[in-house]
Amino acid sequence: MFVAKSNRRVPTHARPKAAKVTASLPRSHHILEDILSDRRVRKALLWMTRRRPDGSCFFQQLCQNYDNPALSGWNRVRWTLPTWMIHLGLKKAGLNREVMKRHLFHHPPTVKALTLTAKSIAVHGLTVPQRYTAPLFVVWNITQACNLRCRHCYQGATPKPLPTELTTEEKLNLIDQFGEECVPFLALAGGEPLVARDLWPVLERCQKRGVHVTLATNGTMLQPETCARLKEAGVKYIEVSVDSLDPEIHDRFRGTPGAWARAVQGIRNSAAQGIRTGMATCFTRQTAHSVDDVIQFALDLGCRTFFHFNFIPVGRGRDMVEEDMTPAQREMVLRKLQRHLEAGKIGVVSTAPQFGRACIVYGSAEGVFATGHAGRGEGRKTMVLSRYIGGCGSGRCYCSVQPDGGITPCVYIPSKPVGNVREKPFAEIWNNPLFETLSDREDRGDHCGVCDYRHYCGGCRARSLAYTGDIQAGDPGCIYNAPLWEEVNRETDRMEVISAGSRLVQIDTALAVSCRAAIGH
Repeated sequence: MFVAKSNRRVPTHARPKAAKVTASLPRSHHILEDILSDRRVRKALLWMTRRRPDGSCFFQQLCQNYDNPALSGWNRVRWTLPTWMIHLGLKKAGLNREVMKRHLFHHPPTVKALTLTAKSIAVHGLTVPQRYTAPLFVVWNITQACNLRCRHCYQGATPKPLPTELTTEEKLNLIDQFGEECVPFLALAGGEPLVARDLWPVLERCQKRGVHVTLATNGTMLQPETCARLKEAGVKYIEVSVDSLDPEIHDRFRGTPGAWARAVQGIRNSAAQGIRTGMATCFTRQTAHSVDDVIQFALDLGCRTFFHFNFIPVGRGRDMVEEDMTPAQREMVLRKLQRHLEAGKIGVVSTAPQFGRACIVYGSAEGVFATGHAGRGEGRKTMVLSRYIGGCGSGRCYCSVQPDGGITPCVYIPSKPVGNVREKPFAEIWNNPLFETLSDREDRGDHCGVCDYRHYCGGCRARSLAYTGDIQAGDPGCIYNAPLWEEVNRETDRMEVISAGSRLVQIDTALAVSCRAAIGH
């Protein structure tokens, strides 16, 4: 059951907007925007995406049967007119029919994503950015347990599972709910998902429900037989984290000797099985210069995707906040990532929402654009698309599930749970005031509130919250929020001085007590 958009808002302590330093952008427009904004079209989309008794909808059937050579007899006649109308629409929109058929109409996960998008436009209207009736993408920390102890772990993973983790039955029920709500993409993470005892029945249920599954892992447990089993279980993409080309630095970062060698071999084992494999790296102030070498290393290992994880000071990451890249370093990293995306040798994804803006600033109008959780595309039409679905998706087109069933807007925002699937259905939890707030990029402080690129980016809400305590503040990692970054660092330095002074007082007090004890007082 879907609930229409409301005007509810979570009270925030909004920071003042800053003076705008970006130049206004020429508005890119596509004829589809006019079509999808038409009230009659919205009504048609609502009818086309209404769930039928068998769980499907007319929209999904239309995609499945569009220009389908397997159709025969009456079915071929039945779908002739819809096929002709789609042909005409694609031609009018300037889209290649064969490309659209291969990558959209006949690709089940994309069909589900398109169905969800159509439903969302019908319910919420065409909004900038687009508000979704269910997430396009969910990251599920399926267990708190992990075999490593990484310094930057946002989850604060532990050697053993939490006693409050969802049972296998509860996990399977949640997947059923994802299927009912047409959630197309699910990433399993942790902790380390490969240590979860019920991983395999979860994957089996995902396969049954048609949920496209990816796996984020430290790679140390990716033996050849494990990779083969993951492929058989329907896992479409495996992502392995490698934090440095220097094994010693990686192992120190991961807290376990030999982790680098096992992770690299895990990548090789995954790629050898023909599974789309990616390498993920969290750059720090000390490693920001190594982007080109790291991506070349990923290519040499057979990776088809490179994933840049934006550092967020949550979990154990709070203890290494001084290693976070400066805004200038992050801008350099994003520029290099854009060049590799444009080159086309490897897919490039970044959790830094500024990556979408970087593709506009450093690329060309007909170049390659990042579209947030939806990947990438070429040309002006993708630039238009990225305005609707790009940038930070927290609580708008993406959310996370915690090991105990708690729902948060992002894995990096564990302090803002909006409900628990043990207490309410997932669809009911999704419609909440906080997610409404996060979908409004006009309601931002600092430069994020006035930036000409806010519809393509929106700033990382997790970084804003972690650094300022205000989820609607500007993102201190962005070059346009340099004054905020300086302010945050001054506050950090002040707190370190206070903390150091407090420790000195404690030491002095302890010494005084020891001295008094020594002289008999």
